[in-house]
Amino acid sequence: MELKLSCPHCQKPQRQLLSWPLGPSFCESCQTPLLVHPTESFLNQKQLDQCPLCGSAHLYRRKDFNQKLGIVLVVLGVALAYFTYGVSLLIVTFIDFFLVRKVKEVGVCYQCKTEFRNSPLVAGLEPFDLELFDYYRNLRARVP
Repeated sequence: MELKLSCPHCQKPQRQLLSWPLGPSFCESCQTPLLVHPTESFLNQKQLDQCPLCGSAHLYRRKDFNQKLGIVLVVLGVALAYFTYGVSLLIVTFIDFFLVRKVKEVGVCYQCKTEFRNSPLVAGLEPFDLELFDYYRNLRARVP
């Protein structure tokens, strides 16, 4: 499993590669322990029921696709629609259809935004929930 995270102590973004059995994981710059909240089911590689970094029980899954690239494709299709008589919109739709089928899923923590890649544990997570996302975004805005 690959983690993309920010250290809770020094806020430096980094990538960590985890393999089971899990050993201690430390920040590359400040040497702070990172995975301080692993559950038994996570340690036994059965379930990702809470974030091992921050301890939040709310995680979601989404497609591991660059969202900015997706927006550029749609804008390009719309911009060319006048000149191509709408054919560019069909082409963008087919590109999107094939990308959705090909791109893997990634698990994300609502609270600390840690991303979990290349793991079968991600399939057990719930899809994105806008209400939970807004709750944690407002919570982060209140904390100085």
